[in-house]
Amino acid sequence: MKDYLAYEFDEGNKELISIQDELPYWSAPFGIELLKSIKPGRGIKALDIGSGFGFPMIEIANRLGNSGRIYGIDPWKPAVERIKYKIEKLGITNAEIINGYAEELPFEEGFFNLIVSNNGINNVLDMAKVFGECRRVSAKGAQFVFTLNLQDTMIEFYEVLRKVLEEMGLNEEVEKMREHIYKKRRPVEEIEEALISAEFKQVKIRMSSFEYRFADAGALFNYPMIKWWFLPAWKELIPGEYLEPVFEKLEEGLNRTALKQGEIKLTIPFATFEAVK
Repeated sequence: MKDYLAYEFDEGNKELISIQDELPYWSAPFGIELLKSIKPGRGIKALDIGSGFGFPMIEIANRLGNSGRIYGIDPWKPAVERIKYKIEKLGITNAEIINGYAEELPFEEGFFNLIVSNNGINNVLDMAKVFGECRRVSAKGAQFVFTLNLQDTMIEFYEVLRKVLEEMGLNEEVEKMREHIYKKRRPVEEIEEALISAEFKQVKIRMSSFEYRFADAGALFNYPMIKWWFLPAWKELIPGEYLEPVFEKLEEGLNRTALKQGEIKLTIPFATFEAVK
């Protein structure tokens, strides 16, 4: 079996967590657009949903200064512990991270002036419930700014996967692939409707994109971000006896693209949503 197919990411590995970048390449393009939209006035109380390894939570804490305060919430305990360690070592006094879920925010009504999430909302269990909770804990006029990667994320890869599955007669798996994409990346219109249903107003949507570029399929499948966060879901789509044959054909198809175009390019379209309570 190929090494990357046998690899299993250990979410509890503290040593592995400790070497993660403050700002991974994956998070940076989303975060830059998010930071363009927020209004860091004095006395702001902010919330970051899905704080990950600490960006943009710590960045916003530093921008708010001591007149403001930011809270972060994330269900991943090792990442929460890492943020706590960063806050302590950096001497930041206006930030606090909580281990928990956005569907049940442990804050009183009208507590926040600003809520942000950098590509975290698409990972929640119940988006409608999260939007309702965000509205509940928002003060009147509060900003709600979040980024999301969209349905056509890595469309170049999914097109090759679809063709391989169809060639092998795995038509049910093609449908599973489409369901997986929809579950993780809802259409922009659906997200906008959910915001309006939660009684947020002045909804603005800004579209953007960036790219991942790889020399060949081996580089793609062994890339840490792919191996940790995308590959497990891709493997789940495929019955065990077909796993290696499917990935053999995937490599062949992707490498044909690399030979023809000089690289494998994966596009990441995303949207920045801004709304007001």
